[in-house]
Amino acid sequence: MKTLKRRTFLRRAVGVGAGLSYFALHPDQIWEANAAFAADAAEEAKKAKLAKYTFTFSSPYITSRHVTTPHAHLEIKRLIEAYTKNKVHVIIHEGGIDGTGSALSNRVRYGKSQGALLSVANLVPLVSELDVLNIPFWSSSKSEYVRLFKSQAWDKHVLSKTAKHKLKVLFPYVVGARTATSTRKYGKLIKSPADFEGVKFRIPGSKSLAVFYKLTKAKPLKFAWNLTARTARIGRFQALDPSVIGLYSGPDNLREELGIISEIESVHDGWVAIGNTDFIASLDSETRTQFMDSMAEIQTEQVKLYRNSRGFCIEEFAKLGTKTYIPTPKERELLASSFGHSNPAWTPVKKRLLGEDGVTVFDKLFKVAKG
Repeated sequence: MKTLKRRTFLRRAVGVGAGLSYFALHPDQIWEANAAFAADAAEEAKKAKLAKYTFTFSSPYITSRHVTTPHAHLEIKRLIEAYTKNKVHVIIHEGGIDGTGSALSNRVRYGKSQGALLSVANLVPLVSELDVLNIPFWSSSKSEYVRLFKSQAWDKHVLSKTAKHKLKVLFPYVVGARTATSTRKYGKLIKSPADFEGVKFRIPGSKSLAVFYKLTKAKPLKFAWNLTARTARIGRFQALDPSVIGLYSGPDNLREELGIISEIESVHDGWVAIGNTDFIASLDSETRTQFMDSMAEIQTEQVKLYRNSRGFCIEEFAKLGTKTYIPTPKERELLASSFGHSNPAWTPVKKRLLGEDGVTVFDKLFKVAKG
């Protein structure tokens, strides 16, 4: 049945997402849960039948893990349907059943799903301009990231490039900035330029981040994300850079392999929600306006979810004995002046990503992000 997953209905009915196990319930509670599921399923079937359009949203994340992962599945469904007065029926395909990463961008491009949640990095092969986000220390904070995505300049110089791939960024996800986090085996605090030198850093595939780590004189290494915990255990690297939420939610209990989290806020560890432009164009005028209007409220709700998730993850890390360090303004300033956008090493990167006038364009984007 192509509706929200069973666990989503159970979460709404009996709070499974809050820590209860369906299989641990009393028989009477199981009966009530089954009844609630049946009622929700019947309601969903009725809504689907009466809807004029169907919006399938594919996500690598599991709905019930909303406490640690601010994916906003339920908000996406609730608000799109409310804004469009149920003319658009939303189906959430969760837990990576439609694939992850670039597989999702391709799925949306070719209309197999009408929308998806993925990392900005998964769009960089299609729109290289997006990698400008990985120039450090200019758009890493929550406010800078959101301000940038809402600006006309960002839309003109970057986001508009997605249209030729039949993709539209619906809204940016706030998930926090990248850190400089030591493994438990290494266990040292990384807070100054000198602390990076010679450190074996597990890094993602961004070309811009590769330039950043070259500037730091670290030793960048690339391991598949699903192998990160295993390689940390055996000491193959000494540090890594995901956001607090990414570190906590990482595969194979990665959270247990960490030493000290240093929130240097180098770049935003950004996700986005994307939609298929053909689907959006297929909506009647009124519904299209309602659909797009819903995105602003979804994004606002997502930021609230992020704050809750981050706070929860920080508390859980403390229980694991993992310290979190927030650099002082002077320490941040030193990192930014050493490795940030004003370093001459970024001039060719700006031109490669934003064209011959890349330096000028970047300065415009920088001013927008800083407000």
